[in-house]
Amino acid sequence: MGIYLDPDTGRTISTHSMLKTFRRCPKQAEFKYIHRLKPKKLGSPLKRGTWIHLLLEVFSRALKDGAKHKDAVAAMWEAHQRLSKEFNALFDEEKDFYGDLPREIFRVMTAYLWHYSKHDWKVLDVEFVLEAELPDGSIFRAKVDLLVEDQFGLWIVDHKSHKTLPKLDYRILDAQSADYVWAALKNKIPVQGHIWNYIRWKEPSVPKMAYLGKANQRLSKAECDTDYPTYVAAVKQYQKEHGLKILPEYNAKAKYLKGLQYRFGEIQNSTFFRRDVLEKAPTMLNQVAREMYHTHTRMNEYPWDRPEMIERVPDRSCEFSCSYVDICTAQLWGGNIDPIIKRKYKVEDPMSYYYDEQEVTDGGRD
Repeated sequence: MGIYLDPDTGRTISTHSMLKTFRRCPKQAEFKYIHRLKPKKLGSPLKRGTWIHLLLEVFSRALKDGAKHKDAVAAMWEAHQRLSKEFNALFDEEKDFYGDLPREIFRVMTAYLWHYSKHDWKVLDVEFVLEAELPDGSIFRAKVDLLVEDQFGLWIVDHKSHKTLPKLDYRILDAQSADYVWAALKNKIPVQGHIWNYIRWKEPSVPKMAYLGKANQRLSKAECDTDYPTYVAAVKQYQKEHGLKILPEYNAKAKYLKGLQYRFGEIQNSTFFRRDVLEKAPTMLNQVAREMYHTHTRMNEYPWDRPEMIERVPDRSCEFSCSYVDICTAQLWGGNIDPIIKRKYKVEDPMSYYYDEQEVTDGGRD
């Protein structure tokens, strides 16, 4: 019996997220895929990632449907207003938990649009499902954020939002991108490789004034993690409202920040956005596919019907990579987990987001 059977066909389905979760901790996979538990409240990074992902989806879908860039941007901001309205309807406690997301995400996406304003790719598909048959007749399923075309060919794109941009080393070894490329090629989609579209969800900081209202007022020399549009807008505002004198060092700073804007083929030094392009050699694709199938087999032959045999893999990452620490701990100590489940979780098909445009995650799609 498979860990997940397609409700329409009865065939066993495996996804990258499912396999990764099983490799990480079988107990976590049990809660997520066997009991189908989902937290009622998303963590703050996840909420940010969900919101950003939805805006990118609306923007990309408009481009795919033939809209002009400005109209796609307008559609994205309409979606942002709708999400902001939904956010403002939350209880005050929830809004305090998440922070001022409407303002923060507006500024992040404004910076994103400027950063990539000189780069264009043709969007061919958005949020589409790839399926490839495995040797045992089961299905590997992946949901892809984008399929784009540039002067070098077709690329799979995956959006990822993080607190800080990750190093490239990890992505070189990453299995998810290789699995996606493998599935695309199995479907005769001749992709060149995979692009990670990284977005740092921290908004650019606004530079502050020092000695405001005094004769020697100037911009603070404290380190300011910002971008070109934010920096220039702040300087102009201070000049207008407080008579800030524009010093050569301010122009030099603005020139430097402007030089961080994305230009195809040039080194990317932005601390807020990065697109990592990875081509995958056939030998790597084959190796990752073999490993994926091996995990698929182990997972689906695992004794899920014997809860006492399901292993836990506790480590420090539990606090930020697992949503089930409370019930896992209570269960281990012999407590009754039913009240916790009723209060903090809901039961939902873990694969529902494959066909539900409203469900996305910070960690990306399967």
